[in-house]
Amino acid sequence: MLVAIIERPVRRTGFYAVRGHRIFPLARAGVRGIDVTVGERRFSARRSADGWQIDGRPAKTATAEALNDLTTTLTGLRAVDTFRSADATAFGLDHPRATIELVTVRGVRRLVVGDLNSAGSAFYARRIGDPRVLQVGTLLQSELERVFYTRDGPRRAE
Repeated sequence: MLVAIIERPVRRTGFYAVRGHRIFPLARAGVRGIDVTVGERRFSARRSADGWQIDGRPAKTATAEALNDLTTTLTGLRAVDTFRSADATAFGLDHPRATIELVTVRGVRRLVVGDLNSAGSAFYARRIGDPRVLQVGTLLQSELERVFYTRDGPRRAE
């Protein structure tokens, strides 16, 4: 008589419970640079053996840490939702609020970020060359703002 032992599936928690399409399917170490435009603000950061440079100057410690955290976020970022739509204007992708380019040894990977969804919990986004519309969490905005803050200091009311 043959007896089979069937184990219950393991319930994944924390980081391992994350699902969804990876926005930038590459390793953190593969990122050589990050170019970001958010509205009128922009930065260009490059990583070398000596550390990060931002806009052609060595990054301050806080800025380098923010860039490291942004790199970790971008390479681990997953879509909250994914769907197909030919109408980019409905999601703010025709005039994006932000553009993120990751520079790797294989080339540049670009993401355009549009409007917030109706719940205000995620941004619509699209990878260049990918017909799908993605929703990415608002943590992305926080990580970008942290780099600007550590580079520039607090913004003054205009």
